[in-house]
Amino acid sequence: MTATASAMELWRRLALVLGILVGMALFFYVAPAVISATAVNWEQEQADELKSATGLATQEEKRLSALPLEEYIQAKTGGKLVAVDSNQWSDFFAQVQLASDGDYGLSLYGDRVSEEDKDDFWKPAGPVPVFFKPDELPYQQWGLQEGDGQTAYISTNNGKATSYLRLDYHDYQASVGAMSSPYRTAPGWLYHPYRTAGIIVMVLGLLLYILLPRRKKQPDDISYSTGSMVAGDLAGLIILTLFFGLPFLINGGTVQAVTGLWPVTFFMWLMSCLAIYLFYSNAWNASYRIELTPQALYLVTFKGVREICFDQMAGVDLVALRNPGWFRKLFLALAFLSVISGRASSTQPAGSALLADTASYGGLRITERSGSKPIYIWFSDQMGGVIINNFDRVPEAIEAAGVPFNKEPREIEGFSMFM
Repeated sequence: MTATASAMELWRRLALVLGILVGMALFFYVAPAVISATAVNWEQEQADELKSATGLATQEEKRLSALPLEEYIQAKTGGKLVAVDSNQWSDFFAQVQLASDGDYGLSLYGDRVSEEDKDDFWKPAGPVPVFFKPDELPYQQWGLQEGDGQTAYISTNNGKATSYLRLDYHDYQASVGAMSSPYRTAPGWLYHPYRTAGIIVMVLGLLLYILLPRRKKQPDDISYSTGSMVAGDLAGLIILTLFFGLPFLINGGTVQAVTGLWPVTFFMWLMSCLAIYLFYSNAWNASYRIELTPQALYLVTFKGVREICFDQMAGVDLVALRNPGWFRKLFLALAFLSVISGRASSTQPAGSALLADTASYGGLRITERSGSKPIYIWFSDQMGGVIINNFDRVPEAIEAAGVPFNKEPREIEGFSMFM
């Protein structure tokens, strides 16, 4: 008679909960910042100065279009153009140029272009950004400052022609927020760097939940059915995934869920605690079983084994547990408010009030001679159905031991979780 196997019921649910919590946080995590490099064709840029949707060019646009190319470049870059070592960076420029111009298959950086830019329906007319992690480029040496929207220009000369790149700093912690994000973001593996790891963690948690060893139930076990525990775990999984994951979707990322609309996050995560309690309750019920000997009754859970000797029982009462009066009145008030608010066509408030008022759980109350707190064993659901297999053996053993047994149900009020 040991609680070791019962403790596994707690561990399997703990693995599932941690897998969901950690996995979802990793899945929705957004990179703090990235840097994009875009090829620049200054001749084309200058030619486009006179093009506009209205067909009218401003005086400034006319002035820029008339400048010599070198002066035009100086004007557009604000004089902040950094020439880099061609021996070290010429291949980098060439590969970025290919990817930026749409030759993704020919470039080593073809997978660093935004998924929106690769959409054939919205095919861009000009060069597109190529994204990098900040630690992959010496961007500060190239004059790029940290901060969303910061820009710098670099160039290199291979002896035949000069190539130019525009660098942009994208601070996703500043630009990604509640229900909004930049249209053109880095590709998924850069934008969500831990998404694959998150999936692996969630799958690992689920596998541990399924594969951790279970105690093989015997036909004469006095315990709850496995099917009801699985259904409870499924309900907990749905609630936890919904209320824990929604703040990430609403705010755009894991960090943003805390720095953005945190009141919404707080409320939803508070709701997700219901799932945590449900998993804990299911772990307790799944590990719960009653063992009988001629001398005592044993309650086995993941918390341990509690021995209740028959000769130490002062008496046993059959009890019927109803919801507290204030709880029933609360549901009646909500149903009344639903009627006067014009939503009487819905039967849900009235049905909930009726269920709260009529629900009754059957149990045994064991009083010990020591005068300690009574022990309750709840064996029926709110509709009166017996939920513990082979429970009839318990009252038979109590009676056989000569313990005073009052079979006239005594009505009490409260919640079974607190008794």
